[in-house]
Amino acid sequence: MKIKTSTIENIRQLPVSDILRKENVRLKKVGREYLAKCPWHLDTNPSLTINDEKGLCFCFVCKGGSDGISYIQQKFGLSFSEAVERIALSNGIEFETEDSDPEAAKRDRQRRLQFESAITKEHQSYRDAIRSHEGMNVRQLLLDRGILPETAKEFEIGYAKSGFFANRLTIPIHNHLGSLVGFTARSIEADQMPKYKNSANSEYFDKSKILFNEYRALQSIRESDSVIFVEGHFDAISMWQAGIKNVVAMQGTAVIDMDVINRLARRTKRFILCFDSDDGGNKAVENFVKAAGPMACRGELTISVVQLPSGMDPDDCIRSDDCDLYQLITSAPSWLDWQLDVWLSGVDRSDTKRFSEIESAIRRLIESIQSPALRRYYIDKASKILVPDIKGANKLAIEWSDSLSKVSVNRVWQKPDANETRLKAERRLVRLYLHAPELRDYCRPLFEKIHSPALRWLCKRIDELEAFSANPISASELMAILLVAEPHYTTQLRPIAVPTIKIDKSSGVLRHIEDILCSEIVTVSHEVGGNEGG
Repeated sequence: MKIKTSTIENIRQLPVSDILRKENVRLKKVGREYLAKCPWHLDTNPSLTINDEKGLCFCFVCKGGSDGISYIQQKFGLSFSEAVERIALSNGIEFETEDSDPEAAKRDRQRRLQFESAITKEHQSYRDAIRSHEGMNVRQLLLDRGILPETAKEFEIGYAKSGFFANRLTIPIHNHLGSLVGFTARSIEADQMPKYKNSANSEYFDKSKILFNEYRALQSIRESDSVIFVEGHFDAISMWQAGIKNVVAMQGTAVIDMDVINRLARRTKRFILCFDSDDGGNKAVENFVKAAGPMACRGELTISVVQLPSGMDPDDCIRSDDCDLYQLITSAPSWLDWQLDVWLSGVDRSDTKRFSEIESAIRRLIESIQSPALRRYYIDKASKILVPDIKGANKLAIEWSDSLSKVSVNRVWQKPDANETRLKAERRLVRLYLHAPELRDYCRPLFEKIHSPALRWLCKRIDELEAFSANPISASELMAILLVAEPHYTTQLRPIAVPTIKIDKSSGVLRHIEDILCSEIVTVSHEVGGNEGG
């Protein structure tokens, strides 16, 4: 899909500050320019300069920046075309592609504008109703569920007095670009059935292709390098309120669409399933891994399954003093372990037919794993579960290893992703700094080139520790830091403190890291802020 040059030019004529305001970015006026927090690094104080006259934004701290399109790409982890479409929709610009029929595009735009006008009016009526006297019971219901007024305002929760959603609490649903496309309405009375009602499917609202909270969570997904899937809207809202913001909720569909999986896999490779601990939740995990499992077996993403206490959902855990949801998410096992447990839990070994079916299923699953090391690990684990005695288990493991080692794995070469390559180089740099003290003088100046929020957070902690310590920082001290880190940072950074790979200190590796970190994907003139240097 090639976007028409006219569409891109119309967007680039917009003031960058206007593009940012539409995304609720806080701007500080400084002379003829603005300051905002930079999305290219973990910015605690606004350091991004926006110059509308030149149509550019630039950060003198990390040297990141470009135009408004690049800002939206970086902030939300979008592709160029997705960023262009998001800005176009937010600013009333016609989004046209080279292969589109002008007349058809005009009709589509007119139809979309009519839809947007109608749904915006409908949404406003729900927002007005919840603030009215009649909406008092709904407001109290939210408070009883632990939803604070500011959270209800953030998610624009409303109340339908009449109509299709009559006497129900309404939750607006946006697509991944942030456009309002429909509603989910929840009953507020115990005998009101069904419990949830959704807007009718349309060209704009397709439950299988939409995840609740995706557009709002994009920045947190990028920063944490992970996405958490839950079943219910209130699970996502409660977790967001508790500070777990890289969370999305299924739209009540049995099977997730592969377009959604592929879209999120471009943002992060770490998928975490946090579904209810009941039969429905287990079925949801099963359906999810049925769709995404092949990608995980090929090493294209990882899937973890959170083990919640029996009978609880994420919302319950958030409100319980006895459940540490952060820890459960951090320690979530691989979906492969979950699958083995499901297949083998309570299996009757005397039922030889069923046991043989399970053994065959496990063998096929292990056969699909492309990583030799991971395959060996699960061969060893499965054999010990399938055969109680050690001697028999070892024999089965050897038989499977010999057999599966002959299975050819078809690997399709894929061009390395530039952002993934850079992240690996940044991780390698920090790992070298910690485990090769003799290279610290060489590595230290490159810290300012790091883009990853997690690694920048870690570098800041290293700075603080070294400022108050007479001795060089050690791996054990770093692990102590990680123990008090945010859960998603702990997961990402643990391999740096306790590496599972050989530390290569060769000059070629050092040059490679420096070349990657010193090369900028986007080059911007240093004249943006009217200053020199930086």
